[in-house]
Amino acid sequence: MNKLKILGLLMALATATTASLAGTYVQQVGFDAPDGNRITGFVYQSAETKKDAPLAVLMHGLMGSSLYWLAGDNLMQGDDVTASLIERGYRVVALDARAHGARSVDKKPIEYVKSARKGDSLAYEAMITTTVSDYQVFLDRLLKKYKKTEQVLVVGYSMGAQMGALLAAQDKRVTHLVTMVPPAVRNVPAVSPIKFAPDITIPWLLLTATKDEYSSDKQNAELIAAAGMRPDTHTFDSRHVLPEAYVDVVDAWLDK
Repeated sequence: MNKLKILGLLMALATATTASLAGTYVQQVGFDAPDGNRITGFVYQSAETKKDAPLAVLMHGLMGSSLYWLAGDNLMQGDDVTASLIERGYRVVALDARAHGARSVDKKPIEYVKSARKGDSLAYEAMITTTVSDYQVFLDRLLKKYKKTEQVLVVGYSMGAQMGALLAAQDKRVTHLVTMVPPAVRNVPAVSPIKFAPDITIPWLLLTATKDEYSSDKQNAELIAAAGMRPDTHTFDSRHVLPEAYVDVVDAWLDK
């Protein structure tokens, strides 16, 4: 999807409502990171969202975009997760990862992955670390505006789960973490979740899969063992794309 289509969809979503989420609205985000790279994404809330509402920070997977969390009929139910959060009173925010969505460049992110597999991981590593930094800049802005926010939940799927682990370990403003099938990426140790797991000491829901192409059962067990506070875990008998039931597991955890 090109940049014009992405921006057009965001504009349409900004004025759209649904029967179950009447009165909700999307605010498009666009501002410059300290290094000059343009940050894009959205803030999503409803007319009932309180100024001191809990904040949900959403992170998409490789080759996706922030729209993963808004668009219906995607394979991984990102829109269902978002709808559930809105109904719970969260203010929901998401950014495009660097080189993704409206921030896409000539080289596709999968090329960074292929290079990393061949031993040249610098571009992939930079994409991850700078995106995490972008989220911290975004949090600076949001929490300055909404000073009474007490809860910051980070939710990530796949590469987004990897970035969520990094953000939760590095930014003490994050109070809760949900990660769906984070890839092990042991070939890029500087941004591998297991490196940061010891510094994650907040409530954490970790969803894994028995046939995950990007993180083996052994690697998942090592990640759990390395965590600073043992995560609540749920394993699905699936591949990297989790069954729809994972949304119910997230809902039940949020209700605790």
